[in-house]
Amino acid sequence: MLEVIETVKRVSGVDFRVDIGERRAGDPAQIIAASDRARATLGWRPRFDDLGTIVGHALAWERKLAMRNRSP
Repeated sequence: MLEVIETVKRVSGVDFRVDIGERRAGDPAQIIAASDRARATLGWRPRFDDLGTIVGHALAWERKLAMRNRSP
């Protein structure tokens, strides 16, 4: 999560505050994101595999939605 947070800060140009707390009930102890099995089994390839690019596209999409929702 820290890598994602730092990437969002860098790509968005916004240095927001992050509060780190204790794990909540039901939170997994560890999360691993790996696409190796999908790649091998399904022959799937992601369109984008760079976190900065992915975050940039997500932010652009969110900004577009925000602009659309502001219009009367």
